[in-house]
Amino acid sequence: MPIISHVGSKSIRVRAVYGTLFVVLLIGAASMIYPLILMLTGSVKSAADCNDMTAYPPYWFEELPLFQKYAESKYNGSLDQAEIQWGQRVGIWDKIPAPTKQSEYLDDFLEWRKDCHWWWLGHTNTGQFLQANARIFRAYMQEKYKGNLDAFATEMKLPVKSWNDVRPPPMPNPFRFSNQDNPLVQAFLTFAQTRPIEDRAIINFDGRFTKSFLMPTYTENIGEYNKKHGSAYGSYNEILLTRRAPASGLTREDWDKFVREQLSLDAIRIDESQAATYRTFISSRYENIAQFNAKFKTSYASFNDLPFPHIAPGDRLSQVDWEGFLRSDQCPTGALEVYGSRQAFEEFVSAKRGIALDKVPPIPLPTYEADYHDTQVNHKDLRWEFSTRNYKHVLEYVVMHGDGVWNTFIYCALAILTSLIVNPLAAYSLSRFKPPSTYSVLLFCMATMAFPGEVTMIPGFLLKRSFPVAALVGGTIAFVIAWIILGKVKAQMQDTIRALISLGVAMVAGLWIVPVLVGDIHVSLLNTFAALVLPSMANGFSIFLLKGFFDSLPQELYEAAEIDGASEWTKFWTFTMALSKPILAVTALDAFNGAYSAFMVALIIIPDQRMWTLMVWLYQLQSQVHPAVVFAALVIAAVPTLLVFIFCQNLIMRGIVVPTEK
Repeated sequence: MPIISHVGSKSIRVRAVYGTLFVVLLIGAASMIYPLILMLTGSVKSAADCNDMTAYPPYWFEELPLFQKYAESKYNGSLDQAEIQWGQRVGIWDKIPAPTKQSEYLDDFLEWRKDCHWWWLGHTNTGQFLQANARIFRAYMQEKYKGNLDAFATEMKLPVKSWNDVRPPPMPNPFRFSNQDNPLVQAFLTFAQTRPIEDRAIINFDGRFTKSFLMPTYTENIGEYNKKHGSAYGSYNEILLTRRAPASGLTREDWDKFVREQLSLDAIRIDESQAATYRTFISSRYENIAQFNAKFKTSYASFNDLPFPHIAPGDRLSQVDWEGFLRSDQCPTGALEVYGSRQAFEEFVSAKRGIALDKVPPIPLPTYEADYHDTQVNHKDLRWEFSTRNYKHVLEYVVMHGDGVWNTFIYCALAILTSLIVNPLAAYSLSRFKPPSTYSVLLFCMATMAFPGEVTMIPGFLLKRSFPVAALVGGTIAFVIAWIILGKVKAQMQDTIRALISLGVAMVAGLWIVPVLVGDIHVSLLNTFAALVLPSMANGFSIFLLKGFFDSLPQELYEAAEIDGASEWTKFWTFTMALSKPILAVTALDAFNGAYSAFMVALIIIPDQRMWTLMVWLYQLQSQVHPAVVFAALVIAAVPTLLVFIFCQNLIMRGIVVPTEK
């Protein structure tokens, strides 16, 4: 019967009350759903958009936020790298504007960049985010070595413990020396050639000149630079690294110092006129040609036979000598030439448009506009990648770390099984036989809920580390014998007193008699499933809940079963367990939640990483990654519990409601 009758519901005041109730309920629902939506949205974000507290990721529908995320991903989360490659200030990711105008050389740049030799592969960060190319490279190496991590580690000379530790090396081009002799670098260079052209970050030596040299030397205030150089630049973006050294003055000194000390060796050329000077310099570094031949495994008759490399040699040893000559006073500044990405691009424009090279103006590389163009062209793939990247990161981390998923499955299965055996048996005995100490036992069971699990962690660890097998077995046998003897000798004795006396006998036998007779035998349960499952086999609240449910079952069934000669086991299994599926589902769900979410206990009593459960691995992940990846980990971790509730909700709700109704 409804509280408000059909006639009364027609009143305006009653309808106003109804409306108020619905509004309050809707507000309450929104207050619960909105945080969930924020977590789901946050799980697909990154550093570029993590401050947007919106109900949906803006990059799903807008181009500018997508471009900002693309830039962050391509340049591995490094604002410095983005500023160097673009040759302009960035500030912060979510404030990057769209290009206001398109360079007239953009189409030429997009055509030329596939032939550019000065680049490094973007989207390779494996720090707070697992970028696409880092993830694909890991899969590439797994496929190449057929999943044999030991073979990979041996060939690459790396002390990796799991595939999760396999990450791309820094590309050699951005650094002073080239390290292509490294086997991992060689493998990565081969892999990098297979990736899309737009993933390549074309090195901007002009941006590096201003960002890495001029700004640290003259501050970021262009006015300070102009004051010392007598120039009138509006910003550092207007300063380009010329092919040859300026005629004189401080500008020439800056050029000379940067080229000799910081510019990548593969962007420097030395005139052929310095061949004789180079050979003289090399001869001064070695006692004789025999020593040189022994070091480089060559067979030159004299230093005069050495070839002159006007560009940096490919091997590391030769690079050291070549750079030594470059930085020495014997190599004049006028003999140095910068030939990098911009110079090569200008030659391409000259040849394509039929313009003399000396007529081609300095062309700043339009990498900024090219990145925005790539974002627009590949927007569907980029949105999918950014929406799934964090989840792929979490899943790969979990899968690649040993048997975390399998260990969690076994632990949860054992926890549910033992909980559905021990707790129903204990509750059945209290419900069916109704011993005089029933309420004392229930009070004790409920009292266990007053103490948090953290209180017993240290004692539990010590006990499991040195588990007294002999004392426990001897004490259990002594308890059973004492209980039987007292039952026959003192039949009228209260169960409570009988249990206390038997317990005292068990303690004497287990702590004193057995160790004297057979010795103090201890076994370590650490790094075993027994250490995880045994403490949670019996749950005081579950026993209390099951006992109440069993009490509500019709006693006529048990009386009829007794008349038919049914055993106690038959009554327990056939009637009690069969009719208690709802409450057993609640008990199983509680056991599953306890085992699945166990973190601190699993971490303390399972020091061996091979036995770690899923929650322990996720905790380790959370200490290394961005909060957005943590959100993704939380969403993934919640999926099993959600699925269990969805498929078992009818049983669970019946287990909660039916006892109350009865």
